[in-house]
Amino acid sequence: MLFGAKLESETFAPWKQYYINYTHLKKLLKEGVVLQNNWSDKDEQNFVAALDSDLEKVYTFQAKKFDELNDELNNLQAKTTNADKDLDINQFQNELDSILNYTQELNHFQRLNYTGFIKIVKKHDRLHPKFSVKPLLNVRLSNLPFHLEDYSPLLYKISALFQFLRDNYDINQQLSKLSSFNEDPQDYQSFKFWVHPDNLMEVKASILRHLPVLIYNQDSPTYYSDDQSDDDEEENNSGNEFSNIDKNDSLINCLYFDNSNFDIYNNRLIKNPNTSTLRIKWIGKLINKPKISIEKKNFDQTLEHYNVDEKLNIKEKYLNSIINRTFSVEKYLKKLQRKGELPENLAEIEKNLTSLIKFVKDNNIQPTIRTVYKRTAFQIPGDDKVRIVIDSDLLFIREDAFDVERPIRNPNKWHRSDIDSKISNPFNLLRKGEYSKFPYAELEIKIKSKKTKKLVWIDDLVNSGLVKEIPNFSKFIHGISTLFLEDDKLDNIPLWFNELESDIKIDPQQAYIDSHRKLIKQQNDEENMSKFKSMLSNHTGQVSFQPRSKSFSGSIFNQSDEIEDSPTKKINSPPPDIESSDDFNIDDDEELELLQRSKKNNTLSKIMKLPNTLSKLIDVDLEDEEIDLPIGIEKPNSLIKNAGPLKIEPKVWLANERTFNRWLHVTTLLSSLTFIIYSSTNKANSYTLATNLAYIYFALTIFSGLWGYFIFNKRRDIIMERSSRHLDNVLGPLIVAVGLMVGLIVNFIFGWRAIANQVSALSDEFYLNNPLHKDIHEFVFKLVGA
Repeated sequence: MLFGAKLESETFAPWKQYYINYTHLKKLLKEGVVLQNNWSDKDEQNFVAALDSDLEKVYTFQAKKFDELNDELNNLQAKTTNADKDLDINQFQNELDSILNYTQELNHFQRLNYTGFIKIVKKHDRLHPKFSVKPLLNVRLSNLPFHLEDYSPLLYKISALFQFLRDNYDINQQLSKLSSFNEDPQDYQSFKFWVHPDNLMEVKASILRHLPVLIYNQDSPTYYSDDQSDDDEEENNSGNEFSNIDKNDSLINCLYFDNSNFDIYNNRLIKNPNTSTLRIKWIGKLINKPKISIEKKNFDQTLEHYNVDEKLNIKEKYLNSIINRTFSVEKYLKKLQRKGELPENLAEIEKNLTSLIKFVKDNNIQPTIRTVYKRTAFQIPGDDKVRIVIDSDLLFIREDAFDVERPIRNPNKWHRSDIDSKISNPFNLLRKGEYSKFPYAELEIKIKSKKTKKLVWIDDLVNSGLVKEIPNFSKFIHGISTLFLEDDKLDNIPLWFNELESDIKIDPQQAYIDSHRKLIKQQNDEENMSKFKSMLSNHTGQVSFQPRSKSFSGSIFNQSDEIEDSPTKKINSPPPDIESSDDFNIDDDEELELLQRSKKNNTLSKIMKLPNTLSKLIDVDLEDEEIDLPIGIEKPNSLIKNAGPLKIEPKVWLANERTFNRWLHVTTLLSSLTFIIYSSTNKANSYTLATNLAYIYFALTIFSGLWGYFIFNKRRDIIMERSSRHLDNVLGPLIVAVGLMVGLIVNFIFGWRAIANQVSALSDEFYLNNPLHKDIHEFVFKLVGA
């Protein structure tokens, strides 16, 4: 459907005169005129004047309507404070339902008009490139930001009033269910920001003062090298747009699905209930045969985010048949069964495969867009209260085959084979219009809502001017809207789209002024919401839910205390579950995969880095004497590595027990040797020698048993203390080895001396017949001093 027809069909009739006049603006563009020099300065002035007039009209109406709805809610709240028997509950509920409907329509009004302005300006700049209007639109939108209005306060007030009705009157629950928040608050809140490349290092440095970093670098998993690069390399690669992407092959690749009508995009953008998304994800290059997973996520309307519903790890060779709907689930399950897969796992795999294939078939979807990026995460181990993720070097690539005559991807393949080929720089094969390089880095702050107080250092970071808040930012939505903007099948455009054209770098003085204004607005919001919060607390005893604001500042109405943010504080909370949610853990399993990949270091690179590593270990014992802590900084009582619950793999315990069993085996052998020698002393050539040797071996037996038990307990203590001390100790094996050598040497010497005393019994005829034996005997007798 063309956008003009969509706008006409979805216009709210009572407000029709306040919508953008898209048809009139389109006529002013003279799209059908093919005469040369058909666009004059006067035409441009007429178009700009009409565009600005519509923008003023939309902004004025929305601001006025928002204030009207807010005043009506305040009036309804005033009635609840003096509620008596004369209160007309039906009228009260009807007014509240009407306000809720108007709020929903106003939100739809906002999206439709914003999409209309973006599309008409894009069409204008394409038809008349000499008269670009996009900069003007960005300036006017910054002055008239109707698209940035947050409706969470209105929804919160509506929900509070419905809660009042439910608690005090018998109302129809079905009528108010849309306004009800989940009584159990969501486990976390997620906030999205953009970071300018010039500010990226400063932002990371600010975060590192409070949270340790997880590094995604295959060559160096131990050092912070995510942004290390020398100036010469940057200068040499200045002409290559993909140089930063290609120099590290540990990239996260996500291949998203959609159909030619962009149903998934449109539904996800407006958050329709029962909406699902599908993507294929892998890390690194396909030629290295990485682990590939297919994920289907369903939208949770109560929590307003996507949860992983089905996830399946599968080999690359099966993906083409899955995409082409020729995959045989029965054959695949039989193959897994022959390999010994458990029945319960087979049932789960069958369920997920069937659901995924049905979803692909029913929605007629295909691989549409790929996102490629590098990720850096910050989090205290074992503490999931605060987590910060930075995705840099974002690249969006078209993977669709919508054009049958000129498909970008082979329709029979699940991915583009050109950019996944074995060449040095495959992204150079991309043509203009097939990709979009995101100019900023994405920063996401994830804060656990339950029992989490306000973090002052995060407030400072958000208000520092180093980051630009973009509520509800999504890579999938942004990639589709960027690469398919002129497609009329895009019903809506994300509200952050025009921010790409503005400079997100802010002067420090201006950042201070903006933060001060934001603080004043936050205080006003707090005062505005206080009556509704007190109303809820009076009738329910506690505020059981919070407003789900899209912005960071508007989401913490009731959180004012600072949390102790020392990274050295011992944390007893369990680590976050990597499968618990979509946005909070949407890519947490990617981190595990990348950390596993980082262990597979190149042997040559290890050797090359060995001198530097050794140099850092020189005089390591003197480090504590050399470090002078700044004023106000105290030496931590516990290390970050000791934070969180103790988690030890079973193989560590088994290795310790296996060593103890080896010592018991040695003890058994020595005890057997001791008793054999002691029981045969009467038959020995020297009774005294045999007895003494038995005592020596018995002492070694006792020592071996005690040493094995001592080492077992010592290793256990080292493991429990998470100490960096070595587990091995060579003293015990040396004592046993020396004892055995002494026993054997003593036995050899005294045994041959006894033989020397008996040599006279041998006849001279024996030596005459065996001259070699005589020479050997004489040499040994001389050696032992016989």
